[in-house]
Amino acid sequence: MKYDFNSSRTELVITVDEDELRSLRWFDDATIQSDVDMHEFLEPLFDNSPVVWTSGIATGDLTSAPMLAITDDNGRICERWAFMDYQVCSVLERLRDNGKVIFIGGKLT
Repeated sequence: MKYDFNSSRTELVITVDEDELRSLRWFDDATIQSDVDMHEFLEPLFDNSPVVWTSGIATGDLTSAPMLAITDDNGRICERWAFMDYQVCSVLERLRDNGKVIFIGGKLT
């Protein structure tokens, strides 16, 4: 599993390899929708990474979408990306079905 940014850093793209894709195919309907399982599945990706989980409350966004961020040395959020299709499908469903998921956003002004 890996993540990368597009050239303008308006997209954070997470991709899975074949083994991770096989693991996702074993998730049942409840697990694939679970935020707890989403965090657990993606935890190895963000360990020792500048990317952290955040929320709309912390960023001032009016959304409940799963959200990732990069903070400065003082803990202020500098950049953030959200999975805006969260009301249609889960992050894990998108990974299972497409092999990748896109979070959109970018720098905060």
